[in-house]
Amino acid sequence: MRRSDFDPAIPHLDTILANCSAYLANGGSCIAGPDGEWVVEPIVAEERLIAATIDHQRVRAECQNFDPVGHYARPDVTQLTLNRKRQSTLSIVE
Repeated sequence: MRRSDFDPAIPHLDTILANCSAYLANGGSCIAGPDGEWVVEPIVAEERLIAATIDHQRVRAECQNFDPVGHYARPDVTQLTLNRKRQSTLSIVE
């Protein structure tokens, strides 16, 4: 998203963009493989169509290392506790 992408009719546009760089969102489009390694490294400040061929064998192999539906879904391993008790920074000791 560049400064020039904004509609000049936006109220107070000069004030909004006063301290902004040339790119407000520089992209960073990329493709990461199932093992976390870059297939296509992040591309910043450039418009480009990126594509890659996916090796489904690698995807299935990495599922053996990381199974987000399996081991994180076990309440004996991971648990979220919500404490609704009112918290205070004041503790009175007499």
